[in-house]
Amino acid sequence: MPQPAQSDFRSSPVTRRWRASVFAAAAVCGAMPASTALAAGAHAAPAYTGQIIVRWRDGANGTASDGSNKTPAAAEDALKQLSERTGIAVTARRAMGGNLHLLQVPDALAADPEAAAARLRQDPRIADAVPDRWLKLHDTLPNDPEFISRQPYLMGTGTAVGGVNLPRAWDRSRGSSGVVIAVVDTGILPHPDLAARVLPGYDFISSSTISNDGDGRDADATDAGDNVPANFTCPGSSTPTQTATNNSWHGTRVASVLGAQTNNAQDIAGVDWNARILPVRVSGRCGALLSDTVDAMRWAGGLSVPNVPANATPARVVNISLGGGTCSSIEQQAVNDLNARGVVVVAAAGNERGAVEAPGDCSGVVAVTAHANDGENASYANVGPQVAISAPGGGCGNSQVVNGQCTTTPSVIRTLNNDGKTSVGAYVVTSSAGTSFAAPMVSGVVAMMFAVNGSLTPAQVTAALKASARPHPSGTYCTTNPGVCGAGLLDADGALAAAAGTPPAQAAPAPGNGGGGGAIAPWSALLLALSGLLAFALRRRM
Repeated sequence: MPQPAQSDFRSSPVTRRWRASVFAAAAVCGAMPASTALAAGAHAAPAYTGQIIVRWRDGANGTASDGSNKTPAAAEDALKQLSERTGIAVTARRAMGGNLHLLQVPDALAADPEAAAARLRQDPRIADAVPDRWLKLHDTLPNDPEFISRQPYLMGTGTAVGGVNLPRAWDRSRGSSGVVIAVVDTGILPHPDLAARVLPGYDFISSSTISNDGDGRDADATDAGDNVPANFTCPGSSTPTQTATNNSWHGTRVASVLGAQTNNAQDIAGVDWNARILPVRVSGRCGALLSDTVDAMRWAGGLSVPNVPANATPARVVNISLGGGTCSSIEQQAVNDLNARGVVVVAAAGNERGAVEAPGDCSGVVAVTAHANDGENASYANVGPQVAISAPGGGCGNSQVVNGQCTTTPSVIRTLNNDGKTSVGAYVVTSSAGTSFAAPMVSGVVAMMFAVNGSLTPAQVTAALKASARPHPSGTYCTTNPGVCGAGLLDADGALAAAAGTPPAQAAPAPGNGGGGGAIAPWSALLLALSGLLAFALRRRM
């Protein structure tokens, strides 16, 4: 297999986030060779913050299991002893959920945070230590005015080979207001075609420099914008950005894919008509911090986080359309804890044309890659063995890129948006593309599955999605490179049928993809049953 192209844009969190947007935009506009979307791709170098996330062994840091201090003196003494034993003069930044703590290390050690974390892990009272790092949005936004404004990707295979097959699914269920989907992202704006669905959320951005709203964590999850002025230096970076970037309003766009108000004669249709949306803000200027994101994931699913009010409306589905690097033990534990509560975590695979990025590569996550309307893997989309399924994300299929140019009109995903570049402007509908928008397709379908059968476990949900997926179109990248694009193309009707335990109506076969409709074979039902037993057994052992 040929190796993916590498980039030198790694100097700062801002350039990393800018690089992701530019690369994916190039994919949509056809500026990527078909051979560069590879499972064996290398991860981009992490952008570290100079801080370390540690997990104390129970009681070792003078805190209770919920993270609250037994006594301030005990916590201070634990840090002092840690510094003496490891030779690292750590200072506390804040307590996190899951018996975690964010620590600052001296500048000399911050230059090699992996080495600092390794030294901290040698202390017998430390169960784990992971460098904090920046995460980025898996997004791209084509601006060409001639992009179509319809949504063929929501239809069945008679309209688009890669369609989600929602009209038939909507005959089974249109979702339930009793199901909550958390959108861990930039926050959400009160777009008139979305606002009625949005619950009170929380802003987990701990730095006022990043948050762009003048404060740190608070109960206002409204997107304050993530624009970066020219010559702005991100926290932890010594290099200022050279050019200004505009607001992405990424969280609003992601939320609109899974839950824009539907059948109201306004703007676009969302996947789930009724589920409520919980905004959880983690990404602002410069991107998102891993430490903030892990706390946000835990809170979104109903787990406690120190100094943050309990979540009154915990989510059954957590959508994460951002990420970076490889899955750390800190992220894996958060996913494990959420899965144990029955929460499904759905994550975008990323847009680097390489390996699946965290948290998508964590075990227990439904990792989503993207395909164009014709069902072919998008040229920008990350792929790998961790991918569970593919969903529409816009862009140009791999085989349609010739000499670096797309030979057909790229697919797009229509999203609710705002035209404000540096502040809130007018509400609009625009075209988007990226695995960021494939993931909420899956999240919306998972919410509808819970509306059909609320007793499903995360393992059963994943098994149903895979068993009901339609085959990748024959002769395309995903069939010639088996095992890297997931089980197939998302089929909403098949997934809901699997959730309910009834066979779906047979759809007309898609040209060249070996069948369609997502009919559930008897072995698939057996797979679902076995997965449920396995999940139960695992919970009993934990």
